[in-house]
Amino acid sequence: MKKDHKDWKIADLGTSKGSHTALNRIITEKLKKLSGLLLQQDSKCWEIGNLCIDLLDNWGLSLGEIAQRANYSKTRISHFHLTARIFGRDQREGYTFQDSLTARQVYLGLPRLNMTPVQIRNKIVKMRSKTTKQVRSYFVHLLMKREMNKSLAKSRKYQPKGTGGLINTCHHADYQSIIPKLPAHSVNLFICDPPFGHKEYIPGNYLSYRTKVGGMRTDCDNSSAEDALAATLPLFKLCLPKLAHGGVLILFQLGGRPDRIEVLQEAQKQGWECSYGLTWNKGSISTGNFVNPYRICSERILVFCRKGEKVEKGQDGMPTPDILDFSTDTSGIGIKMGRGKMKYGDCHLFQKPSTLMEFLVSHHSYPCDLVVSPFGCSGVDAIAAHKLGRRWVYIESNKNNFLYGSGRISQALDSQTTKVG
Repeated sequence: MKKDHKDWKIADLGTSKGSHTALNRIITEKLKKLSGLLLQQDSKCWEIGNLCIDLLDNWGLSLGEIAQRANYSKTRISHFHLTARIFGRDQREGYTFQDSLTARQVYLGLPRLNMTPVQIRNKIVKMRSKTTKQVRSYFVHLLMKREMNKSLAKSRKYQPKGTGGLINTCHHADYQSIIPKLPAHSVNLFICDPPFGHKEYIPGNYLSYRTKVGGMRTDCDNSSAEDALAATLPLFKLCLPKLAHGGVLILFQLGGRPDRIEVLQEAQKQGWECSYGLTWNKGSISTGNFVNPYRICSERILVFCRKGEKVEKGQDGMPTPDILDFSTDTSGIGIKMGRGKMKYGDCHLFQKPSTLMEFLVSHHSYPCDLVVSPFGCSGVDAIAAHKLGRRWVYIESNKNNFLYGSGRISQALDSQTTKVG
């Protein structure tokens, strides 16, 4: 461990006479024994934990005092103590201390799992070749899956009259199968947040390990730049016949990069004009490295209208700068989840802040207008539309995202309900 046994020194506990001297002598002997155990292999970890419990409960020492007098890490002392306290003597036979320690950390860190420490440890034993981080990642994703299922269970069915089940409805489908069913010239605002095709994506996930174990959702159907582009380009042909006079299509794109020429060319070919290229300042700098000269803290928002028309001001009626300052919802989320201030899986890595979506909806539509979200994901744009008195259509092809987004929308509707298509 930190020191050789011969270098270990116990702090002077005083020289008072009588019982105090005897008491100090007993404590000194226990601390010497503890120090000797700390120098040995993990086979003595349970005995170290028992001794820590004894010094805390029967001899009035604090963890800090034990650590200081044994000249050892307070964190490690705490691990020995808490693990031994959670797993009684009858629950240790045949199990390693490390598996028990990891189970204790998962048990305390993820209380919503509703699993006992023994149940958690039994699962860990079957994952013997996994690292501690991989074990934590497994249980985080297990909890997220449970939360998704709960969200789906809370989704209640509703079909408004006269809409054919399209309006104010969540659709688990590709947008190319839903948008053609909408009435012509009925949509005032399309809010499109397609996948960007970052190099960091892998099929259905995101490579950032810190995010993976932090509890944020990372689901995505399109992993490559080519796949993302293929999902984006059909928007312009499908959406134009459905666009109402004065309506707009808002398209989110990767920040810190030139606007993709393929997107602009396809829009022009199908009869659109890109009237504005806005910059959304997230208020948070992305993770980078020292090789790249810049770190991305923004996204692009392209505003398209029908060729020959102008983008009209919406309900709020006030022009604003082309740089939109809205703090992202994802900053610090992993820490909040770890501290129990948020549910695990209750935030998507790619979700937009509600304040930004409410701004866009109010800036480009009026009450009772129809807002369509072809890439619905977390449902934040549909929720914003509902909150501001608009009609809405939520479309999401990824199953996990759909479970998450439709559940959030259902909860946001309060006494109303949502049709799950």
